Amino acid sequence: MIKAGIVGLGWWGQNLVSSVQGISDSIIFTSGAVRHPEKVAEYANNNNLELFDSFKSMLSDADIEAVVLATPHSVHADQMVAAAKAGKHIYSEKPFTMNRADAERSIDAANKAGVKIVVGHNRRFHPVMGELRTRLKAGDLGTLLHVEATESVPAGMMLPSDNWRFDRSEWPAGGMTPMGIHLIDGMVDLFGTISSVYCQSVNRVVEANIDDTTSVLLKFDNGMTGYIAVMVAARQNLRFAIHGTQSSVFISPRSYNQMQVLPFEGEIENIDFGEFNIEGDALNLELEAFAAAIDEREPYPIPHSQIIHVVTVLEAIIKSSETNMPIGVN
Repeated sequence: MIKAGIVGLGWWGQNLVSSVQGISDSIIFTSGAVRHPEKVAEYANNNNLELFDSFKSMLSDADIEAVVLATPHSVHADQMVAAAKAGKHIYSEKPFTMNRADAERSIDAANKAGVKIVVGHNRRFHPVMGELRTRLKAGDLGTLLHVEATESVPAGMMLPSDNWRFDRSEWPAGGMTPMGIHLIDGMVDLFGTISSVYCQSVNRVVEANIDDTTSVLLKFDNGMTGYIAVMVAARQNLRFAIHGTQSSVFISPRSYNQMQVLPFEGEIENIDFGEFNIEGDALNLELEAFAAAIDEREPYPIPHSQIIHVVTVLEAIIKSSETNMPIGVN
């Protein structure tokens, strides 16, 4: 049983803990590091978590084998390097880092320390992704032409004005860090590396110094094209579509639980993945995979090369949004 500490016990940090606490035979959370322990004391008590008022003090706990970061994106790299130096295995929420240099620095520190380091892209663990991998490997869609994904959530209209996310250093290019990073990762998983991006990002209605409407054109090394749109001022929704010469696939709504396959010829196929939850079931699976990697039972399914490439794509999108120019990914 891997004993883990979590840094950050807000909404998402609590989702992470609740997905395995008292359920998993592989990993358990024993502690948490938060700036204001009094705000989460009840949750911590209900889940048998010892609270620390700093990350540094939690790292000094010899009983903790691993740390899970549910913290602002901009601090991930320094926290991962510190955890590696303390000999702790590392799970970081997405985005892993905000630029390639920090991603490589964090992974190098972990490798030198001999600890595992992974990123939490929970949607990778949804059964729809497994179904897509199988169909793409079999060539069911024919020659791949284009992928497009649009996701929205009204976070920009609902979060309190003092939320840490209302800062361009944390939310550059609008919704790319909370939502778009998932879409980038899914596309890299399914279609491989991305060669160039062209982003436009604007503020229409949110009363904060962030953009609320962002769109990106992508080109893949395999020759196909792509498109991503994210909005933080529209109703919650998701649409993910893949177009090939033999069939197209559509996934919706945000839960990923319905998939429709439209062949060029023949019957339309509808697949329902039931009640699988990306905010519970998928988190459980990725934390179980983290524990399995630590125990050397099986490698974590997101290799370091893909972690670095996804961050590199995000960095290029941010640069494109600032310069209004197409940017090569390298």
